[in-house]
Amino acid sequence: MGRQYEVKEKTFESRYHETKVMQVELFTWEKLDDVERIKQAFGIK
Repeated sequence: MGRQYEVKEKTFESRYHETKVMQVELFTWEKLDDVERIKQAFGIK
């Protein structure tokens, strides 16, 4: 489709809180993991 869905590791720093390293999902609207379930829900073959 458009952009490639991906998961990246990001580091968030703040002077008020401890540094956090998190995995962030980018372009979640491009994920294709529920296509079959959605087709089934709408009766699409």
